[in-house]
Amino acid sequence: MTWKAYATVSGVTVLAGWLASAPPSNAPNAAAPGLSQTTPPQATSLSGIEREATRLEARVRREVAYAQPKRNPFRFGADRPTVNSGIQVAETPSAAETFVPAVPLPPPVSLAGIAEDQVEERLERTAILSSPVGVLLVREGEDVLGQYRVVKIESEAVELLKHADGTTLRLGFSPSP
Repeated sequence: MTWKAYATVSGVTVLAGWLASAPPSNAPNAAAPGLSQTTPPQATSLSGIEREATRLEARVRREVAYAQPKRNPFRFGADRPTVNSGIQVAETPSAAETFVPAVPLPPPVSLAGIAEDQVEERLERTAILSSPVGVLLVREGEDVLGQYRVVKIESEAVELLKHADGTTLRLGFSPSP
């Protein structure tokens, strides 16, 4: 079979399928003259549909007027509504009345490692600190970020002296997650 024969057979098949699936025409059927054109089609089912529609309309929920929500997830510290259950509850102070002491911020550096060098007969340690500006290699007596001075480097920790108030800060290795 040639390609022309395949094309012809395929075209005829598509045309036959299209004609077979076409919707029926709206012309009156002349082959059945015995049917009366005056009878209403399916009058009983229309009344059933109307009955169902009225039943469903009665169940439609009427719109309720807008009411302000009891809570707003975007406003913090707002007064909470109190429920009176016969038990007297002490008033909680508002956010303006409560005093929360300032928590000192953590230092901007953390201990990443400690390197040890054997120089002649003594051990020299270098602390490896991680900071916002990068990795810092410091020894005892050196400044760190202009805020701290390295006081002591041990095998597991580093002691820093804060320039501003003279407090000592001890950095140890943090446990890995």
